[in-house]
Amino acid sequence: MLKTGVLRKDMWVVLCATLTVLSLWASSCTSKPLSVNQTHMALGTYVKIVIITDRENRERALNTIEHAYDLIDTWERSYTYRSSDGDLTRFNTGTTLLRKDNEKLYELLVQSLEYAHITGGFFDPTVLPLIKLWGFDTDSPSVPAHEDILTALERVGYTHVFVSEDRIEKPEGIQFDLSGIAKGKIVDMTRDYLREAGFSDFLVDAGGDIYVHGRSLDRGKWRIAIQNPVHRGQYSGILEKSDTAIVTSGDYENFFEQGGKRYSHLFNPFTGYPNSDINSVTIIAEETAFADAVATAVFTMGSEEGYRFLRENIIEGMIIFHAQVDTVDTKDTPHFWD
Repeated sequence: MLKTGVLRKDMWVVLCATLTVLSLWASSCTSKPLSVNQTHMALGTYVKIVIITDRENRERALNTIEHAYDLIDTWERSYTYRSSDGDLTRFNTGTTLLRKDNEKLYELLVQSLEYAHITGGFFDPTVLPLIKLWGFDTDSPSVPAHEDILTALERVGYTHVFVSEDRIEKPEGIQFDLSGIAKGKIVDMTRDYLREAGFSDFLVDAGGDIYVHGRSLDRGKWRIAIQNPVHRGQYSGILEKSDTAIVTSGDYENFFEQGGKRYSHLFNPFTGYPNSDINSVTIIAEETAFADAVATAVFTMGSEEGYRFLRENIIEGMIIFHAQVDTVDTKDTPHFWD
């Protein structure tokens, strides 16, 4: 589970376990600018919002952050399959979603299908039958029988879904899990809300799905340390970014062990197994939703094919993977650290 640090004066602090945002507090409580921030539980993780402003706008920033969390809760209910009366649940158990009934859900479903096409199906939002079979939506996941995996795979495949201007249609057995894109999308929507509220310097961190905008407290770019997935508490490097999304997917936050082997929640949608050699993938992009989907896709591709995909599509990313049983290696694209 995500861990957050508590900001203290004159120290760098960890904001999240997957990606860590580093910022320096001002040495005096009267200094300007100042940081206004809150952390709430949402989207299945800790969501931190930081606004850099001044004392005159402190209360407005606090109110804006509070309203942002209300919006996040509303958006999450719209996008989750876990809500018994939600629109996605109704679509999963049926065959048709009308655009007029839930335009935001319609748009995210279309976006998820576009990213599935771009990634050649390695990001596939229709993997819910596999999620349920493996028990990753419960407290006791386990390895299912191979025959059951093959049966579940018959109900997985984004190409079975038909999209038109006013509706999305699918076979009854196809079911969507938008977890691989919804968190990133909600970060983007929160970013847009904060900008519309008049703030230009802020950070939104949803458990490894991060968007940084403008300048940090020390008026430089935001400093984001990438967690080493093998040696916890150590960093693989520090990015300095602004107006950028940074997303990490890894096998060390949501997994179980059985028979001496670790199984993560990130499935290869073609095999039905979580069988990647990758420990973590970090993607840099303009949109958090895109980075979210690509990070998932690259993870499921494996290090060799995933790195080739990034290079061919001019996407900046870093892959940390097992080169051998006890050896960890790194591949990063040419401009990842720029």
